[in-house]
Amino acid sequence: MLEAIGLTEAEQATYLALLEQSPATVAQIRECVPGPAVPTALVALEAKGLVSRLSGRPVRYQPAPPDVALEVLVRSAERELQQVRLTAKNLMERYHSRRVATRPEEIVEVVTSSEAVFQRCEQVQRAAVEQVRIFDRPPYIAGGLTNDVEKEALARGIRYRTVYDTAGLDLPGRLAVAQEFAAQGEEVRVAGGVPVKMFIADDSLGLISLERPATSDSALVIHSSSLLDTLIALFEAIWGTAVPVRFDEPSAGQPAQATGQPRTVSDRQLLSLLAAGLTDEAIGRHLGWHPRTVQRHLRDIMADLGAQTRFQAGLQAGRRGWL
Repeated sequence: MLEAIGLTEAEQATYLALLEQSPATVAQIRECVPGPAVPTALVALEAKGLVSRLSGRPVRYQPAPPDVALEVLVRSAERELQQVRLTAKNLMERYHSRRVATRPEEIVEVVTSSEAVFQRCEQVQRAAVEQVRIFDRPPYIAGGLTNDVEKEALARGIRYRTVYDTAGLDLPGRLAVAQEFAAQGEEVRVAGGVPVKMFIADDSLGLISLERPATSDSALVIHSSSLLDTLIALFEAIWGTAVPVRFDEPSAGQPAQATGQPRTVSDRQLLSLLAAGLTDEAIGRHLGWHPRTVQRHLRDIMADLGAQTRFQAGLQAGRRGWL
């Protein structure tokens, strides 16, 4: 509980025992904290300002008020953490200065286990200062539908841009995950045939899946180089042609407010997901509709647009600003 401010288990137990029963002698404390560690813990606690001795014999100890004593230790720990951050920054400057002339074999690292890939994926995202670019495509590791590091980074103001593969969004639950991230600030687009799983932090560090077809068992970590620049250019090219997806909350029967818009919020979202290339089944799962309901709504929309095919419906919806 108090390890973060430098207290050992014995010190914590001794201090808590004194909070329950004070003042107390060493023998009385040992009734609550068995073992030989109490005298040593008391010496350490006294040095940290958490206990004090009372005059008289036998020697008795009393705890310092937690709100004051622990706050001093918390501030001390914060100062130490700040010093660690400064040291890390200095070490990175030394690291980069040494690597001005990077050898070709140092540009790429090979990671060969799913655990290591997961760890390096988190490290790449945590290295971002401004933005993270992502290509998202299946297969996904078990329990890999969420990304806690992204949630933390979005909360800090890191920009996330993700291109989802349509094959991935067809899988149960994946579209809901994309919607959740979009609600937290992720910029979402969809494309067919996303070539590789990829994470790029700023313009300095990237991770791509190694195998074809993509797996989560091996990956390449790419450091700043012309190779990374090429991957960034690939992302930007696909991002530019990918389809933005609307994630308005579906509300069947809710009328659109603007003249000339689709009849309901759900219809607008249906058109957006359809333009992104999702199947009727995937759209239906997301909206809570049967695929036949999706088809019925689409027929009605096509009639409103005067379109004979889905492709024409997409063109007409785009021209009218519905997408």
